[in-house]
Amino acid sequence: MPFEAKVKAELAGLLPESSCCCWSELAGWARVSSQVVEGRQGKYLILKAQGANLARKAYRLLRAVLGETGEISVDRAKGSLNSYRLKVRLTDPALLMKLGLKDRWGKKVTGLRKSLLRRECCRRAYLRGLFLGGGWVGVEGGYQLELELPTEEAAQETVALLERLGVKARWHSRRPKVVYLRQGGAVAECLRLMGASASLLELENTRILREVRGQVNRLVNCETANLARTVEAALSRRKEIEQLIARVGLENLPASLREVAELRLRYPEATLKELGELLHPPVSKSCVNHRLRRLATLARELKKEG
Repeated sequence: MPFEAKVKAELAGLLPESSCCCWSELAGWARVSSQVVEGRQGKYLILKAQGANLARKAYRLLRAVLGETGEISVDRAKGSLNSYRLKVRLTDPALLMKLGLKDRWGKKVTGLRKSLLRRECCRRAYLRGLFLGGGWVGVEGGYQLELELPTEEAAQETVALLERLGVKARWHSRRPKVVYLRQGGAVAECLRLMGASASLLELENTRILREVRGQVNRLVNCETANLARTVEAALSRRKEIEQLIARVGLENLPASLREVAELRLRYPEATLKELGELLHPPVSKSCVNHRLRRLATLARELKKEG
């Protein structure tokens, strides 16, 4: 199951305990995925839901705010097997105003009603509604969470809401109706705020595994690079020593250089530290390196002389 489906399935099972949070979550949902239409018996609010579990969640929210007397029907959207429409007959003219969709004069509201975000639990519920109505989250190839809003103003309000909740978000300049998060910590915090605790744990496990895998890869790459440099340097020094011996002979070299040259030819894969420990008496790594550089200098000088 995709990570987004897991998150929405988990959030679909959450129903706010307080009435104010039910209104806020429903308002967030309606802000991004609803419309008002004319019907035979008056006006209807159409709330859209992707998947049966989200349709059940939307129905529970509507029933919680409307009570048993509310007229609610559910059907599938035309041409889709997984999209549902919840139709609510608008017998109460104040319903749209309570959801922040219309004002008391029946005009479409441009700004968000402050009463829906009065308490922190309501702000988190509203964020959850936005995500269920028009959100997406993914962890493949990077951490991403997006909220698609109806207007630029709504996108700016959502960015301000997230910052108020302690999450730094941005909105696209090319796609001004999309608010997005691109950092694992921000995505994790947003999941926590919405109440997706199981999905949060899965995300954190993914982050830990990726971090450990990245550290292991960096260490392996570093060791491989060091080994490659060591081998390359050893082969270069061996070649220079062989050229030097061919020109002047091993017995004509100073005793300290002759001993190092013999050990380098005998143990080409040994490190400088290991070569130093094989000398009598043992010497430091820097001392071995100094002697090998002297051998390389002699080889280059003889090469220049022809």
